[in-house]
Amino acid sequence: MNKYMNKIVRRTLAAAGALLLCCSCSDTWDEHYDTNSDVLGTSSIMESLQSSSNLSDFVQVLKATGYDDVLGSEQIFTVWAPVNGTFNKDSLLSLVSAGKTSDVIKRFVNNHISRYNYSNSSEAVDVTMLNTKTAVMENGLIGDANITSANNHCSNGVLHIIDNKLPFKNNIYEEIEQNSRFSLLYDFLNTYAIDSLDESRSVARGLDEDGNTVYVDSVMIETNTILESLDALISEEDSNYWAILPTDVAYKERYDAIYPLFAFNPSMVDNVDSLQSMYANRYVIYDSFFNMNRNKHIQDSLVATTYSTRNPEHNVFYHPYETINDSVGIMENCTEEIECSNGTVYPVDELPMSIYDVVYRPIKIEAEFQSNVNSDESYTKLCSYTSYTNSSDSISNGYLDIVPTSSSANPTIGFNISGNLSGTYEIYLVMVPKNVMNSETTDYRPYQFRAQIYEMNDNGAFPTAGTYLTTESGDRTFNNDPTVVDSVYLGTYNFSHCYQGQSVDGVILRITSYITSRQTSSYSREMLVDCIYLKPKYDE
Repeated sequence: MNKYMNKIVRRTLAAAGALLLCCSCSDTWDEHYDTNSDVLGTSSIMESLQSSSNLSDFVQVLKATGYDDVLGSEQIFTVWAPVNGTFNKDSLLSLVSAGKTSDVIKRFVNNHISRYNYSNSSEAVDVTMLNTKTAVMENGLIGDANITSANNHCSNGVLHIIDNKLPFKNNIYEEIEQNSRFSLLYDFLNTYAIDSLDESRSVARGLDEDGNTVYVDSVMIETNTILESLDALISEEDSNYWAILPTDVAYKERYDAIYPLFAFNPSMVDNVDSLQSMYANRYVIYDSFFNMNRNKHIQDSLVATTYSTRNPEHNVFYHPYETINDSVGIMENCTEEIECSNGTVYPVDELPMSIYDVVYRPIKIEAEFQSNVNSDESYTKLCSYTSYTNSSDSISNGYLDIVPTSSSANPTIGFNISGNLSGTYEIYLVMVPKNVMNSETTDYRPYQFRAQIYEMNDNGAFPTAGTYLTTESGDRTFNNDPTVVDSVYLGTYNFSHCYQGQSVDGVILRITSYITSRQTSSYSREMLVDCIYLKPKYDE
């Protein structure tokens, strides 16, 4: 973390130095940055470069990429020109010949050029190059290169001569793009990339015969809808992220595990296969990115970019560097580091976040929210129901009081199940004892009921008969403990379709009191229900 603090301190000092310079040395500042100043030379930057025999290699690359015209124009630039022998000129010219001019411009040419005038002084200055990379210039240094000839003022800017090329460091997105170990991840992200022209940073050569601007280098604003949805702006140079990224081995393993969980109902979704693939890919990397400007106590916890205060129990990983109760911290096996210009990449062959952490999560349906009750008479009948709030630690929010319409009626009520994936869940019905409603009650009769799942078929219709849930012994009838808030286990169910993010619920759980006339003294037809709880069950 020291490198990040150093960067902050460096920028603070630079800003303070700039302010001091503006206040006490305004004349010198104007000389450096005013294009009309007498300090400006009569030769253009390109002419100055061509007159220096030790810069002939750099000049050749500029001409091959079209930047000789740019640096000979009236636009204002600062150039840090590496001397001959400090970079592989032939390799760069070969790339241009192979049609990769834009790569050479981005990774080399624009890595040595900035807009506006920057003169070398004792004050630290953060310089943004044309490719948006940043470097610090101070005391005869830019980055790790020595400025051997500084402040050569030209008619269109400033030329500095340096004893080494400036290294190009990938940002995290560029690392994903360039590193073959992340080919599956890049293929997915690239599908959702949107580029638009940034005219303010693009380098113009002039106008064509129709008066349209011709760009020798078109700087694109890179946006990515998937990364934006994850709040992971990993192509921005002023960011500071950690990224735990799956290599192709880890990516395929996690994708194959997630893909079956997003089998959407074809009656509700177009392009089912494409949507299923998108969700699977997205959740492979759902918790992979961490904005380090928001993570101040990394020994205690790491908060992913997907974290939301609305669901504070998700997307946060506690004790990331420790194993506690056989739970391995997510950073313990992140032993390889790749330093990038805007953070650090940790490649992993096995993702440390479990599938339960990322996507296959429990679902709670609150019974007292009457919007969760399916009022269709096929599922809810012979009863009335009333919601009550309760602040007890053992009850979540409140409960629903289900009352039969007559003393001989067995009430039936249906609950809409939303957000389930197409996987297996253990299903629990949380029942509330009568003394929660009335502390003086003497009615401690248990409830006796049956439970059925109705799942929408591929044609968008619910079956006329549901699937009975059963106890571990195969019994269809369930009872609760009437003295406590009791989570009654109803067994497991494998859902055929995923309904996450859908506007229509495709699953109904129907609860039916199952009491004969001879059992009324032993069981209560009135039932108090707290919630339905679905716990994912994944066979790894």
